[in-house]
Formats: sequence, structure tokens, C-alpha cells
Amino acid sequence: MRTHRPVLLVTLLSAVAVVMSAAPGCKDDKTPASSGGPEPTESDFISRYVKALCDRTFACCDAADRAARGLDASSADACASDLKAIFIAIGGGGEVKGTFVPEMAEACLAEVDAAPCAELEILGALLGVDETFTPSCLDAWDGSVPEGGTCGTDWDCARDRCVRNVDASGQTTSACKARAAAGEPCSATFDCDKALRCDAGTCAPRLAVGGACKGNLECLEELRCAQDSTCQAREQAGGPCAADEDCAAGTTCDGATCAPLGTAGAPCSSDSDCASSACVDATSTCADICKGS
Repeated sequence: MRTHRPVLLVTLLSAVAVVMSAAPGCKDDKTPASSGGPEPTESDFISRYVKALCDRTFACCDAADRAARGLDASSADACASDLKAIFIAIGGGGEVKGTFVPEMAEACLAEVDAAPCAELEILGALLGVDETFTPSCLDAWDGSVPEGGTCGTDWDCARDRCVRNVDASGQTTSACKARAAAGEPCSATFDCDKALRCDAGTCAPRLAVGGACKGNLECLEELRCAQDSTCQAREQAGGPCAADEDCAAGTTCDGATCAPLGTAGAPCSSDSDCASSACVDATSTCADICKGS
């Protein structure tokens, strides 16, 4: 189960990030082409960023693999055009509120170009890369919108993230909301920074093995809250389970036993049944993981 936020969704499509479960991209790496070219500018960075994402995806994943994940663009150029249109629609016209940082933007393009194929994240026309491999992309702009101010993307915000809310009537609002640090107040774990939990209204470190817990989010990321209400290691294949969260990465809860996720060709009913996170509707079988040929 992937837990890092994809860079594109963090910086461009934060409206979608909360509900998106992206399919991991490719297993073997394709040698990246050099991004080269002049230093990016504020006016051309978005175009170059989405183009870099699409170029890397098309280099790593063949047509069949892309189609299995809902990416129907016929070329990297068409992919980039679609992706930029999504950014403009969601990001308030594509104008970022902040100061452009050319050196970080240039480093971002190089990081995308060299991203491991396995770290690409694909859901239809939405593309991203695990932020662990593209850290500079988060700093391509120094946002100017203070906490509570209206934003279009995370890039707008002076600290952390742009959070969108949809009310009962379907109206969408957005505001910059920083994740709280240890010791700061919270109402839920989502309010706290990474590796923290909300404990009695205050952000605190997540619990190690043996810590008393009430739910999985109170434990360190690789742990679960077991039936004895303590944080324990997730079960490997063959171990008992009551839900997918009880099982280690690469496995799922099948009945009451952790079982390996389906490989290419295995029967499936949903994307979550497959190691590739892509169940082909037409055949009800798991798609392969992109090979990066």
C-alpha cells in the first residue's frame, strides 16, 4: 500500500489527492533521457513539468500497460496537453500565488526525468511520482498564501497544503491548512504532520511495537493495531487477518488469511486485488506491472 503523496497530486491536484488511489507504474527502469534545455521560467514551468511526467510515463509503460490504468492519450504530447488542462481547471487558471524558485524547478524536472519507473503513479489522465524521489518539486514555488487563505494548489500555500472541502450542496471551497507539528493542537490524525497521531487533542509521535492503541493510525506506518489493542507488525502471507490493514505490503486479506496480491493474469474483481493496482474490466484479470522496456 503506497503511503507517500504523489508529487503531481500534492502540488497540482491536491483536490484529487484525498480520494485518489493511484496505480503504481513500472517494475524495471528505462534509462531516462536528459531533460536539458534552458532553465525553466515561471511562464513555462507547468508546461515542462507535465511534459516531463508524460515523457517518463510513456518511456516506462507500453500502450497496453497505460490502457490498463485508464491512460488513453495516444502520445506523450497529447498526455501533456490533457494534464495541463486538468491543472488549469483545478488550480484556478494555472497562476500560482508565490515566488517562483528557478533552481528548484530545474532540479524538479531532472528528478522527474530520472524517477524510477516503479514510482510512477497513474490513474487515467492523472500522473504523479512518489515525492520521495522528487523532493525539489514541492519547492518550485515559495507560496505566499497564509494559513486560512484561499488557494488553488499546495504551491500557493506558505506552509504545507491546500485543502479542499465540498459541502452538502456540492459547493467547493479551498484553504491553506498546515499540518500540525508535535505538541500542537489537532482534532484528527489527518491534522498532524507525518509520523504523528492526534492524541487527546495534541499531535504526538506514532506508537512503536507494544504501544497501547485504538486504531491503526495511532501506530507507526508499517504496524497495525492488533486485537489485543497494541501496535504489532502486520501479518505476512498466510497469517490471520480481519481486514487488508492487518496484512503486510504486497498482500491482501482474503477471507481470514493474508494472501499475496494477484500477479499478471490472476482473476480480480477490483484494482485492490492486484499487485499492479490495475484490474482489467474486460477480462477481470490483473494487468502486468509496467516493464520499462
